[in-house]
Amino acid sequence: MAAAGQFMFVRRLGPAARLIIWIVVGLACVVLDTRFHALEGLRSGLSVLLQPVREATRAPTVVASELGGFFTRHRTLQKERDALLAEQRRQRLALDTAADLARENAELRAMLALERLPGHKAVAASLLYQGHDWFAQRITLDRGARAGLRGGLPVIDGTGLVGQVIRVYPDTSEVMLVSNSEQLTPVYIERTGQRGLAAGSGQGRMELRYMPIHADVRVGDRLLTSGIDRVYPSGIPVARVLRVTQPQAGPYLRIECAPLAGLDRARSVLVMTSVAGDAAR
Repeated sequence: MAAAGQFMFVRRLGPAARLIIWIVVGLACVVLDTRFHALEGLRSGLSVLLQPVREATRAPTVVASELGGFFTRHRTLQKERDALLAEQRRQRLALDTAADLARENAELRAMLALERLPGHKAVAASLLYQGHDWFAQRITLDRGARAGLRGGLPVIDGTGLVGQVIRVYPDTSEVMLVSNSEQLTPVYIERTGQRGLAAGSGQGRMELRYMPIHADVRVGDRLLTSGIDRVYPSGIPVARVLRVTQPQAGPYLRIECAPLAGLDRARSVLVMTSVAGDAAR
């Protein structure tokens, strides 16, 4: 039973009526917001409240994008690193080749300067090998009798006298280096003009023999071929004085020298042949 003051039956609004009411409320909100901006505060508040929700919904997309970008950048950096390493290797190889060519050109220019000796011509040759026993102080060249070589001819490089041809084959020849203990070279001191005899002492060294105690010889003096043996042209650099010692007993100084030619590094040499000698034969 209904209580006092209450209706026995209450009619609810129908769907159509509720729709009309909501339409009216919506139109009223639109008009109020358009004309008076009454909903700006509500919109701002809802935006602040929904910001964490938007960030949470965007987080998976952002993380996936960052991960994809990281792996993409990582692969790109790896490719760039590999390309840079390959380019570095190519540049290093080109630099080494250029340096090697520069050294070879310097040697050739120096040999051309020594080639212009009066009464002589030169045959260019390359080093084949130094032999199994380097202590023998001999090398083998790629030119022989077919190139006009014969025993006794002097061999030079861009910096000085290398040695003398001792054996000749059709296409190769053997050279005894000036540092060989069996090799003797008549020389003179460039600074004073005093003559002497340079002898090989083995292992890439030489010594100036038979220089009296009172001889003016200093460390750094350069020794040149004197030409009195008619084997070596005069004026070819041979060695430089390293040490001068005066023995307690004996009439001669002990003078140690270093060959000026690149005995252990020369790759191209010149074999000097006498034009006058060729014409006489």
